[in-house]
Amino acid sequence: MDRRRSLTMLAGLALAWKSMPLIADDAAAKGPVIVAAGRRVDAPDAQSARFPPGNVDVVRKRIRQVFSREKPIGLVCSGACGADLLALQVAGERHMKRYVLLGAEPAEFRKTSVTDRPGNWGKLFDQALKTSNVEVLKVPEGQEGYLDTNLKLLDRAEALAKQFGTSVEALVIWNEESRGADDVTDHFLQQAKLRKMPVTQISTL
Repeated sequence: MDRRRSLTMLAGLALAWKSMPLIADDAAAKGPVIVAAGRRVDAPDAQSARFPPGNVDVVRKRIRQVFSREKPIGLVCSGACGADLLALQVAGERHMKRYVLLGAEPAEFRKTSVTDRPGNWGKLFDQALKTSNVEVLKVPEGQEGYLDTNLKLLDRAEALAKQFGTSVEALVIWNEESRGADDVTDHFLQQAKLRKMPVTQISTL
């Protein structure tokens, strides 16, 4: 190998070595993909307070604080009134990538999971769908479908994190108390823990 070629190779290796910390820093600085789930806002005749409508503003503020701290690059969630739509609204303010997974066609989902509770949720839902990547899932009706949706949310977040070369974190927005074996939000929390995801919980009370 002649001297000129040897010097060129050494210079290239030195440049590559010098740039390695910068590449590592870039990867470390990239925010996570957040996968979120939580309570719907309470119905007017709710027997127990899990997400009182009067707490919407404070919960939105708490989500902003978490996103400001974590600096996520993307959000995966469903689109129900309450936790889902507030997370999507805050993600939109930050111009994050948003991925909405619905367990029914948008019109049906809007009727049964969005506008059946007090608040301007219909408007937030419509705005979220216009600015997000939306997927209608093929899941069973009822409880089985809700649990299946949780798994698909977690799957999608993990796939996106791998695609973007970053981590995934779970965000659970609820009253921090399970109502029993049929609690869909608690199921989401337990499944996230099983996958060894870091979990942040935001109280709706």
